[in-house]
Amino acid sequence: MINEIIEMYKKMSIGPCAIALAGAHAKGVSDEHSDLDYYLLVDEVLPYEELQALLLTVADKDAPWYITPDFDMTVYGGVIDFRYKGTPVETTVHTVARVKQRVEESLEGRFEIFPEIWTIGGYYTYVYLSELDFIKPIWDPDGVLAAYKEQIKVYPEKLRKSIIECFMDRAGIWLDNFHYESAIARKDFIYTGPIVIQTVLNMAQVIFAINKVYFTGDKKIGAALEKLPYCPALLLENLESLFSAPADVEILQKQRLILRQVRDELQRKIVSQ
Repeated sequence: MINEIIEMYKKMSIGPCAIALAGAHAKGVSDEHSDLDYYLLVDEVLPYEELQALLLTVADKDAPWYITPDFDMTVYGGVIDFRYKGTPVETTVHTVARVKQRVEESLEGRFEIFPEIWTIGGYYTYVYLSELDFIKPIWDPDGVLAAYKEQIKVYPEKLRKSIIECFMDRAGIWLDNFHYESAIARKDFIYTGPIVIQTVLNMAQVIFAINKVYFTGDKKIGAALEKLPYCPALLLENLESLFSAPADVEILQKQRLILRQVRDELQRKIVSQ
C-alpha cells in the first residue's frame, strides 16, 4: 500500500519532493484504530485539477476525499485525505519554503500558537520540528528531509527556554484565580473541567521541553508522558482523576491542589537545571 501511494505523490510534484511515513506508524505506536499517515514535502505541485485527477486514480471511488486548494493556505500546511482499499489515508503537505521558515524560527526560540478546532490546546508552530523528528523518510532523493533531520537532531536550547517560559505562565494562570475557587464552591464542574484540561496540556508542553523531547501530539499523551525520563509522579498518578471529576467540592478542591503541587515541582525542576 505504501509503495503504490507514493508513486502517485511523486507525480504530483514539480521540482524537489520528499515523502515520509508519519503518524502512529512512524512513531511506533500504531494500533487497530490507526490510519495511514504520510508527510509530503514539495517545492511546487501540479495545478489543482491535475492533482484531483491523479488522486482519483488511487482513491476508493465510493469514499469521500479532499485536497487543500493551496498547500500554504493554512499555518499547518495542507492535507490530502482519502481512503485506499478501505484504509483511511491522511497526508500532511508542506512546501519547502514554509518548512524552512518554521525551522529557522523555532531554532531561534520563536513560535506562534493558533487556536484550531481540530487540536485541543491549539496549533504550535514548533510542531514542524516535531514532525521532522519522528517521520520516517521513504523517498528523499535530494536528501532534503535527511538534512532537516540532522539540523534538528539536538533539541534547540532557545526553543526549550521559550516553551518553558510561555507554557509555565499558561499553566499557572488559573491556579490562584478566585474564579476557579468560586466555581469549585459552586460544584460547577463544567467550568472547572476545561481549566484542568488546559492546565494539564500546558504542563505537558513544559515537561516535554524540560526533557528536551519534541512534543509528540495530543493523542496518547498519557503514554508519552510515562516514557519521558522526567515527569512529576504526582501528575502521572492522578491523570485519570484529573480528567474525570464529578460535582463534588472535595474532589474538585483536590484537583486544584494536585495541579498547584505539580506546578511547584515543575518550577523547582526548572530552577535546578
